Amino acid sequence: MTIKKLVDLEVWQEARKLCRGVYIIIRVFPKTEEWNIKKHLRESARGTVANIAEGFGRYFYKESLKFYGVAMGCLEEVRSDLYISFDNGYINEETLNKFLKQVDKVQAKLNGLIASTNDRIKNK
Repeated sequence: MTIKKLVDLEVWQEARKLCRGVYIIIRVFPKTEEWNIKKHLRESARGTVANIAEGFGRYFYKESLKFYGVAMGCLEEVRSDLYISFDNGYINEETLNKFLKQVDKVQAKLNGLIASTNDRIKNK
């Protein structure tokens, strides 16, 4: 199946769910974290979604891969920030595990998109 629109791309849909969840959980973080963990977690989650979108919108596959790689880096920042949030008592273990499961889901789908894009480059 050929994906013609960004909104049909499963990895983008799952990254969007992750981002939405991040926006919800950071609402209860302390005000002192406004420009620290809250800002970084929000930006990393948004960066994941945005870079998948930018890669999807590129004309050349090699350009797309660059942005998918950046999205993967942003996703790992989200993972790291979730652990930091847990370590500081801003989220509980149940919330941490729920979000890590979503991060893993996005990562698996993003790995699939990267592999598929690499295959398209090789078969050109």
